[in-house]
Amino acid sequence: MYVTAREMIPAPGEMQKTIAFGSEIVGVMNNRYGTAMAMSTEIGGVPNKVWLSGFWNSLDEYQSFLESYMSDQQMMAAINMSTSFMVDIQDQIGEILRPPGERKAFAQMHRGRLKSTGVAEGTELILELTNHVSELSGSECGLIRPVTGDQYGVMFVAYADSIQGLKDMTDSWVTDEKYQEIFTKSPEYFESEFDVTYARFI
Repeated sequence: MYVTAREMIPAPGEMQKTIAFGSEIVGVMNNRYGTAMAMSTEIGGVPNKVWLSGFWNSLDEYQSFLESYMSDQQMMAAINMSTSFMVDIQDQIGEILRPPGERKAFAQMHRGRLKSTGVAEGTELILELTNHVSELSGSECGLIRPVTGDQYGVMFVAYADSIQGLKDMTDSWVTDEKYQEIFTKSPEYFESEFDVTYARFI
């Protein structure tokens, strides 16, 4: 499986217009093409940012979607119009190594960066960690590695019904003995970079 994310940065004062545009586009795409796209904004990160994300069974399925909407004149006209109130748009593609559970109201994304000398071993370690925190949380956490962009990045994703639910989840991890044991191995395979972002689905 794969996940795609479009990062949209509104021009100053155009956040509400960007959210309205994103909501309309997501609704049209999901109805017209049978996709399951979703829109989210960051919490505790960059407030002036909107994400459009979707899951795909294969890159062929994603390519078919791209070709369909790019040949749709109505869709392309709407997307071209958005350049008047957005200053930047970027797309990312990731491969899902472990599928996340059912999407809920909030999500947390934990991003790390593998050392070039231990990509396979580091990926195996973070997969072990993701499996364990899924058991601790009682909620499936997903693991994603990049197809485009920084090839040494890795991210795991977890969903919850509230912001407090996200925090309670990570609190239960860091007090767990096995989690600490696995995490202490990470400096051997990971750079000293670790970033956590919360998001709210709209």
